[in-house]
Amino acid sequence: MRIIYFSFLILFSFLSACSPINKQNRIKKTFEAANQKLNDAYYDDAIALYSKVLEMDHEIVDAHMNRGVAYYETGHYVLALADYNEVHRVRPAFHEVLFNRAYTYLAMARYETAMEDLNTLKKLYPDTSLVYNVEGYVYGQQENYQAAKKSFEAAIARDAKHFDSWTNLGVMNYHLKKYEEAEAAFGQALELRGNAPEVLNPLSLVYLAQQRLQKADSTIDVAIGLVADQAYFLNNKGLIQIHLENYDLADSLIRRSLQLDADNPSAQENMELLMSKRTG
Repeated sequence: MRIIYFSFLILFSFLSACSPINKQNRIKKTFEAANQKLNDAYYDDAIALYSKVLEMDHEIVDAHMNRGVAYYETGHYVLALADYNEVHRVRPAFHEVLFNRAYTYLAMARYETAMEDLNTLKKLYPDTSLVYNVEGYVYGQQENYQAAKKSFEAAIARDAKHFDSWTNLGVMNYHLKKYEEAEAAFGQALELRGNAPEVLNPLSLVYLAQQRLQKADSTIDVAIGLVADQAYFLNNKGLIQIHLENYDLADSLIRRSLQLDADNPSAQENMELLMSKRTG
């Protein structure tokens, strides 16, 4: 099961320039259009517009920052990192860029470098839950679930209403086979955001691990009802159907999951499990 990530990427929504008034107006108009494209998730268009802004004035840190976000969202992590590094070079006192850079290092599996930025942020913002939440992601990606659990607990100690920390704490407890603690953490997340499918999906696996099969099945059904054709949800429902011995339904669900994401190793494992159950 995947660790759940929340992309907390900081944007700039303003700019300041010392250019002549006509040029400044063109920059402002183009920058605002780029921000709209970014907010609407038209990332390639946003990148093109931010690049036009930077052609007019390469020193506009705001455009580097937001273009870095657009590059990150399109998986161009090296380019995102270059923009974030430029922000950090030109405006070193803007420490928040280190959050974005840490996420980028995490996506590149450069865990030690990500942790360096996070350790800097922990010194600057020791009472900020987000620092510990991102730290938990780094540990979780390395499958150091006990360390990740401690990080998410530290985040919650600083913000008891941090939805993503509760959700990810539940995931870590699931990996550690602490199912009652996982259920409790997911319950806290659902109190903050009722029927969140990203919570219901792993919660169904907790119920499955506890052999509460009907509860697992009804829980994943709610998640699928909220987000149709989600590969991981369908795969997990397929796994539940294997345990319920509904093999034909399990087969169709797992095959559909593989159609949506052919590289999902969990679905491939579940298909092998299904085949062994049928032949056994």
